[in-house]
Amino acid sequence: MLEKRTMERAIVLAAGTGSRLVSGEIAPKPLKPVAGVPLLVRILRTLRAEGIREVVVVTGYKEELIRRALAESSLGLSISFVSNTQYERKNGVSLLAAREHVVPGTLLTMADHLYAPAIVRRLAALDLPSRAAALAVDYDIPRCFDLDDATKVRVERGRIVDIGKEIAAYDALDTGVFRIGPSLVEALDRVYAAKGDCSLSEGVRALADEGMFFACDAGDARWIDVDTPAALEQAEALLRMFGDGLDRDTYPRPSDRVAPVSRTWAAGYQPAAAADAE
Repeated sequence: MLEKRTMERAIVLAAGTGSRLVSGEIAPKPLKPVAGVPLLVRILRTLRAEGIREVVVVTGYKEELIRRALAESSLGLSISFVSNTQYERKNGVSLLAAREHVVPGTLLTMADHLYAPAIVRRLAALDLPSRAAALAVDYDIPRCFDLDDATKVRVERGRIVDIGKEIAAYDALDTGVFRIGPSLVEALDRVYAAKGDCSLSEGVRALADEGMFFACDAGDARWIDVDTPAALEQAEALLRMFGDGLDRDTYPRPSDRVAPVSRTWAAGYQPAAAADAE
């Protein structure tokens, strides 16, 4: 039976240390300003614009700073917090900490991925079998800013069959935005019981082994994993070019394109010359 659910709840994983981006800084990674606005606030604005009304933020590292910052923000959302005391472990543990908030049709997002609202819209519109989950994936691999660090995905007939940063065969990339239900929590529980730790990718793989993890095509929607200082520079360039929602319709002329700040491509455009877990 196929199900299409209205997504009104989101879980944002914001517990990790983000050491590559904010090493030695007072503020944690989710509060790192991108063009003057904290990463996490930009993500919450996108969720609100797409009809999300309730957000659960999983905190850990320097969590008191994140909670205080959001308490002082006027975002028009109902925000609650879950503490992950094991935040130095893999990011699947953060989702397990929020297990009681996971219902069918929950949106799951990382606190360090910026993306156009169209990605949320596509996930919401997807028809899924009961117990199934979905990950928004990008098939335009050359436009990825940092391919070496990106999580790769192999898709067959619309279903995910493998995922990981080091897999050799892949045809898409993980955008960091999911539509999930309790079945992913159950899969993560099995991995955690076996290993004492679990990443989201391991949970996806476990559920994919049942044929229950689908790929949602992100299309031409722009996104970027803001994981390093170079990625931060590129994100700010994208925001200047495409606006705060990364969704300005006008595609830049080749002469307008901003030169990338690394050897790889920027998510959202390809230069004329030529995605931490949390």
